Amino acid sequence: MSATAILFNFIWALLLVLALAYVAIRVMGRVGILRKSPARFLEQVDYLPLGPKRGIALIQVVDRTLAVGISEAGIHVLTEVDAEALKAMAPPTAPSGFAEELLSRLRRDRSE
Repeated sequence: MSATAILFNFIWALLLVLALAYVAIRVMGRVGILRKSPARFLEQVDYLPLGPKRGIALIQVVDRTLAVGISEAGIHVLTEVDAEALKAMAPPTAPSGFAEELLSRLRRDRSE
């Protein structure tokens, strides 16, 4: 096989991969996989399912955090939650096993 034939095969395969990637991106955009949420001032902080079609959600609305009940009858505001109390209840983020080992080795190297 000559070098030009290999080059043409490479270019043909590259064009095919690029075309398939383009089609995949267009399909994912139409299905909604790549769409970003239009919400700019709302964020769901947490959700607790209480049964089929029932639950309690913590929603951040601009600078307020609300607990809302969700059921088949609708959505109802239960209470406003203090942001400082919410931060105090959040568990501290612990490093993973790898990160923990890396940090301990870095500390050991610095002390030596």
